[in-house]
Amino acid sequence: MKQATLRRAIQITGILISGQAAAQGYYVDEQSALRLGDAFSGGAASASDASTAYYGPAAMVLVNDELAINLAAISVKSELKGSALSYNAASDSVAPISGKDAEADAFDLLPTLYYVHELSDGVKFGVYLNAPYATGTDFGDDSIARYQTTESEITGIDLGISMAFRLNRHVSVGGSMITQYVNAKTAVAINTVAACLEGFDADPEVPLTCDGIGIDSSTLGSDELDGSFVMEGHNTAIGYALGSLIEFSPQSRLGINYRSRIAHELTGTATVEFPQQAALFESFSGISSTEADGRVQLVTPETASLSYYQRLGSVALQADYSWTRWSRYDQIQVESSNATVAALAAAPQVYDWTDSQRIAVGAAWDLSPALTLRGGLALDKTPIKDENTKVDFAFDDYKAISVGVSYQLQDNLTLDAGYQHTMTQQRDIEQNDLETAGALLSGEVTTKVNSFAAGLRWAL
Repeated sequence: MKQATLRRAIQITGILISGQAAAQGYYVDEQSALRLGDAFSGGAASASDASTAYYGPAAMVLVNDELAINLAAISVKSELKGSALSYNAASDSVAPISGKDAEADAFDLLPTLYYVHELSDGVKFGVYLNAPYATGTDFGDDSIARYQTTESEITGIDLGISMAFRLNRHVSVGGSMITQYVNAKTAVAINTVAACLEGFDADPEVPLTCDGIGIDSSTLGSDELDGSFVMEGHNTAIGYALGSLIEFSPQSRLGINYRSRIAHELTGTATVEFPQQAALFESFSGISSTEADGRVQLVTPETASLSYYQRLGSVALQADYSWTRWSRYDQIQVESSNATVAALAAAPQVYDWTDSQRIAVGAAWDLSPALTLRGGLALDKTPIKDENTKVDFAFDDYKAISVGVSYQLQDNLTLDAGYQHTMTQQRDIEQNDLETAGALLSGEVTTKVNSFAAGLRWAL
């Protein structure tokens, strides 16, 4: 029984755990209240505020001494309309997976801080602290998607030190040294009954049955005997950004910026737990409750952007093209020195994402010296292929519209606010299959995203 049951458990947990690690590849652009208002169309050329230290450090040469703080609120709602089935290997039949609908509502608050200071004529220094990787889903351990995912969280915090140098009146260069901390948690349910039925079916000479060791085969599809696999890890790594700014005139400029990949080895603990009723199952299968070390390799990918800024009187026009090398997100492999954890996570999860491209356009209109209105549109092509769509990564092409406002409260204090609405995304999924994974989840996932941010800027 041990070999067959372990093989089934590997398919049920190893692949799915790895799938949750994918959340660490989800980039959050809501890092500035001002920039949210124009759909982040200014990129490396707008030099609108101190967040330039992050978005395009070379353009800091145009930013006066400033301190900016922001708080963004991001609402993400995901819902699956579909069905889930579990496989009975002993009878070669299927049973519906019972549970609540697979719905997840996430509400994240992301604070950011930016600072720019002139060191000398043509030399600027900047510091920023933000969270470009911060998201999570929680479908719960009793949803019909529990054998694909129950919970995932990701927090990626960047601390950057930036410098900018003016080479001449037309060309400036800049860069950042980035210290990135990532903490991630992933959890998935183990289909104990399906694993047990597979084990006995594979070895008919064993004179025992699942019912004989306390695993009621009639509960297949319920969560009564489910086990769980939870992994949490963290790491700190270093990256960099480089770029340049070309000023054709005081009203027209082009910005180029590149952020490097940052390679992480997340280390932490992996926990396997089964209910008391499955004690004999643990003994016979060789899969036991345990807490041990766990590791997973993760790369946050490189990004390159080309931005243009043009001022026409009281109106400023902006455009941005960005490329992200999501093709680095090929597969995820969980490792451990513990035999149970290593076996459960033996199969890597293949993602095979493609590189993505984002285009944004925006405008800012100065209604008065104190009041500026903003707006923008953005389109970001999804890197996720149809065959690799998963319930927690069912994002389609990203289409968004933004509006924003800036109001000067005092001579040295300005309030920024922005709102972005992402068009509803719908994606068909058929995740896993009955014969190799023991569970099948299929249907349509609908995702709705709305973002709001507010911030204050102090002229120093």
